[in-house]
Amino acid sequence: MTQHRIPRRFTHRAIQRRSFLTTTVSAGMAGFSLPTLLARRGQSAALGQPLPDTAVIQVWLGGGPTHFETYDPKPQAPAEYRGPFQPISTGLPGTQICELLPRHATILDRVALLRSVEVGSSSHDTGMYICTTGKAKKNQPATGSYVAKIRAGQGSMPPYVHLGFPQTANLVFVPNFKSHYLGGAFDPFYVHDDPAGDKFRVPNLQLVDGLTSDRLRDRKSLLDEVDKVQREFTSNRAAESIDHFTRSAFEVVSGPRAREAFDLSREQERTRQHYGMHRWGQSCLLARRLVEAGVPFVTVNFDPHSYSFDMHSNVAGGMRSAGPRMDSAISALVEELYSRGLDKKVLLIVWGEFGRTPKINKSSGRDHWGPVMSVLLSGGGLRVGQVIGSSTSKGEVPKDRPLSPYDVLATMYRHLGIDPRMTFLDHAGRPLRLLDDGEVISELL
Repeated sequence: MTQHRIPRRFTHRAIQRRSFLTTTVSAGMAGFSLPTLLARRGQSAALGQPLPDTAVIQVWLGGGPTHFETYDPKPQAPAEYRGPFQPISTGLPGTQICELLPRHATILDRVALLRSVEVGSSSHDTGMYICTTGKAKKNQPATGSYVAKIRAGQGSMPPYVHLGFPQTANLVFVPNFKSHYLGGAFDPFYVHDDPAGDKFRVPNLQLVDGLTSDRLRDRKSLLDEVDKVQREFTSNRAAESIDHFTRSAFEVVSGPRAREAFDLSREQERTRQHYGMHRWGQSCLLARRLVEAGVPFVTVNFDPHSYSFDMHSNVAGGMRSAGPRMDSAISALVEELYSRGLDKKVLLIVWGEFGRTPKINKSSGRDHWGPVMSVLLSGGGLRVGQVIGSSTSKGEVPKDRPLSPYDVLATMYRHLGIDPRMTFLDHAGRPLRLLDDGEVISELL
């Protein structure tokens, strides 16, 4: 039997092809080359039935926001409880929020406020793990990573994008957004730069210096010829798969869809100003563009490197800084979800890891408080324009309709068409569910 050998020149070029794609896309994806990443994601596409075209934007208020100075003011409580700010009326009759959120007041008919969510822990780590992974311990996959694995292969956009913390930050806040035992291919697609900055760029989508899209397409033509020769000498199905994902990698790197989605200069200036020309506002605008382009899960992380909402001292000064930015970013996002017809497709979740202590401390701040916090939901085809649950008169614990973060996550998975009882094997080979607890919040349906 005659055995064909691939000419040396083609073998060398094939090696160059893989090396080229590994170096063309920056090493921001857990060490995987882009073809490998796409291949591993593609392997997960057959996990179940076709999923709906839905998405989630999670706005993470890192540090634990005060519920008193945001969504659950207590104007009748003693001064040391109610805090330094006044409540204001809203478009939702009988519902008041903090005066620092005047634009929120105009969109409350398009949100649902949960005022009785109990995390059960006043630890940053535990609260973050529960809310962002559905488990009360570390080294568990983030909800976004589960979505990335289940929803991979449904489009050319990354299935999980994380906006908001500097690449150089040394943070305990980082691990709870990662994929862990699901594998590095399902870590988020990180965007570290400030979208409001003049030098904003998305490193994972940038071409190497001196390489234009036209030159990249010329290189693709050359490599297509190499692959054609290779296919004449092999019928290996794995090789065909590699060729497919290499082609997909070229489409991500050189194609217009991802580049356009990340290009905020395409937005009208008045839209950008409406969100606010700051990191939080432009990140929320970018999140809206990404879900429109097909990304199923986006986390917008509000400045965790400065522990924005961890206000152990001077809660008045901290909220005077954070409140207006939070107000413009989130209210504009809610407005656009509805004005652009995204309110059925996209579910917005705004939350942190816990609330803050009911009584102002000696440093004029509020400390960690796991017994109750507030959560804002919008879109997702939910019944909005309502407040679900309440806290006691001093904001200490749930008064009625106690809820948990697991209930919020169960509601989120329902919107995404994902069964939270689905299991994945951890490093020890044990099948672990996405959620072990929690029920869909019936009032929202």
